[in-house]
Amino acid sequence: MMTVRDAATPPRQRGFTLIEVVVATLITFEVILAALALFDFHNRLARVQAQVTDMQQSLRVAQYEMVKLTREAGRGGLPAVLHKGAANQAYGAVGVRNNVTSASDQIAVGFSNSPKALDGTDVLIVRGAFTLPIFTLDSSGPGRFVLTGGTGTPATATAGSVIVCALTPTNIAQDITPLIAAVSAANSASQVEPLILVGSRSDADFAVVELNPASSVVNANQPTCPASATFPNGIRVAFNITGDANANAFQQLGAVTGTTGLPALMSAGATLGVLEEYRYYIRKDATLNALGDPVMHLSRARMYPGTETPYYNDPTNLQVDVADNLLDLQIALGVDFNGDGLITEGGTGVPPSALPPTTTDEWIYNVAGDPPFPVAAPLLEVRINSIATTGNPDPAYQGPKLIQVEDHAYVATDFPNTFHGRCYRHRLLTTVVGLRNL
Repeated sequence: MMTVRDAATPPRQRGFTLIEVVVATLITFEVILAALALFDFHNRLARVQAQVTDMQQSLRVAQYEMVKLTREAGRGGLPAVLHKGAANQAYGAVGVRNNVTSASDQIAVGFSNSPKALDGTDVLIVRGAFTLPIFTLDSSGPGRFVLTGGTGTPATATAGSVIVCALTPTNIAQDITPLIAAVSAANSASQVEPLILVGSRSDADFAVVELNPASSVVNANQPTCPASATFPNGIRVAFNITGDANANAFQQLGAVTGTTGLPALMSAGATLGVLEEYRYYIRKDATLNALGDPVMHLSRARMYPGTETPYYNDPTNLQVDVADNLLDLQIALGVDFNGDGLITEGGTGVPPSALPPTTTDEWIYNVAGDPPFPVAAPLLEVRINSIATTGNPDPAYQGPKLIQVEDHAYVATDFPNTFHGRCYRHRLLTTVVGLRNL
């Protein structure tokens, strides 16, 4: 039976009102939009961080490659620079082609279809016995250092040979397997290798000669070498001092001025190495990226030392990409003008480094108007500057303009200083390399 109270009480309402549903929906939309915005932000941030990471990795790879070989420049006995007169001033363990232009940007000058360096950048040239060991020679005993041609004296010889034993004169084992492989490979490919030979009297007695693989003996024991558990116990390495284009070019890298013979007192050998030459440069792709922007790389060329011929006459050795998205390479050379063993930069003041660089400080190519290298002072340091960029632009980003790196002054019309070019992030990395072997 229904009471009066029961009849007056309305039935209980269930569910949400329209206003509650609308408010809840709006709150849900706001949370979703905030989550999407946060996701988009982190997604863009992740893309930027990935590009910055790639850029920094390119810088590290580029610097590691160049610093490693530059620090070893001259290994085997080649000095920093050869003061032989204007014709040979570019020769030595380190060289720079400064701020190349369209008239001088070929990596192998005069070689057909040579790649070109980006105008305004530098080309770094390093020479040394980088890959193979330096082999110790025994200067005593007959037949271990033989010269032929001319009168058979060092100053007139045109060819010769040395014996490299598996045991050094102090009875220490040295692995001659890499040298055997190099001689055999050159023989099978009908190619040559440049050898740096240092005399036993003084480090000043050195020469770069042409390996003669056909006349070398690498598969028989040498009677003048000590008995060894390895076979062969030594090899005879033949070489040409002059006589063909490569030998004549290599000879210019030695201590002798002219085109004949070895240093006059070089009647015995102390060490032997295989000399190499590499050139580092910024290469611009012939094609543009998807946005129509230039693509650049740090590339390496291997040359026959002192020539404009690629190693093994193979054009592919002129273009080996080391790192991508490299924008600039600038080199400065530290020379000890005052002989105090230190390289100072800037004008007179305390400290000198607090003042702008000048044309009279101890760095060459750090400011416009510097004298060309080489100069009559010891080379102690090489400063390597490389600039890398991200692979893609960020439309929401505007980076700072590039003003100057060493003696390379940037102008407003240069791509990295344009509005679009500044959407690419860039980083500059500088390393000062102390030269070990000079």
